[in-house]
Amino acid sequence: QAFRKVLEWRPMEPQSYRDYALALQDAGYFQNALDTLHLALTRNYASEVAGMYPGIEEMIVTEINQLLSLYKKLDRSAIPESLIKPMPVDLRVVVNWNMNDTDLDLWVTDPIGEKCYYGHKNTQLGGRLSNDFTRGYGPEQFLLKKAVRGRYKVQVHFYGERQVKLVGPTTVLAEIIIHYGTANQQRQVITLQMEKGGGTVLIGEF
Repeated sequence: QAFRKVLEWRPMEPQSYRDYALALQDAGYFQNALDTLHLALTRNYASEVAGMYPGIEEMIVTEINQLLSLYKKLDRSAIPESLIKPMPVDLRVVVNWNMNDTDLDLWVTDPIGEKCYYGHKNTQLGGRLSNDFTRGYGPEQFLLKKAVRGRYKVQVHFYGERQVKLVGPTTVLAEIIIHYGTANQQRQVITLQMEKGGGTVLIGEF
């Protein structure tokens, strides 16, 4: 209900639809989740918002295909065939945050020591980072189709907020998902508060 209320209050932002859809999926309402993600993808947003999240469509399409891969009986008639592409990946990392006008970057370092970040979005092992959002609430996403054995490190670099606020520190929600889009999918959710002034924060190593 909370995410539904946010959608009613802020229908001008794609995150409102995406967050509601993901909450529906967690609650077991898979068809409603699919329909809401499709709406997030196709809605015409206000011009002042539409330019803030270039590339968010990539994440929404990934999540649509995850639903279609896991739940074969969903009605997919509204989804264009051109968007339906099985996208199982060995590793998916997503970060979202709760404050507007906040610049936060996702960094993932792989077992050979190569760091994927906004200035180096593609790695030798096939890792790929989504667009860098310097306004709004994210999300930012890292995908690796075929992972190699070894240790991976997930960090966020927090540049600080550009607004005066009274509601407390910026909070980051990070999701680390292995075997994404398959029956063996495993998901870990981590919530962290950022220190005022910025800096690099370790989300986890695995």
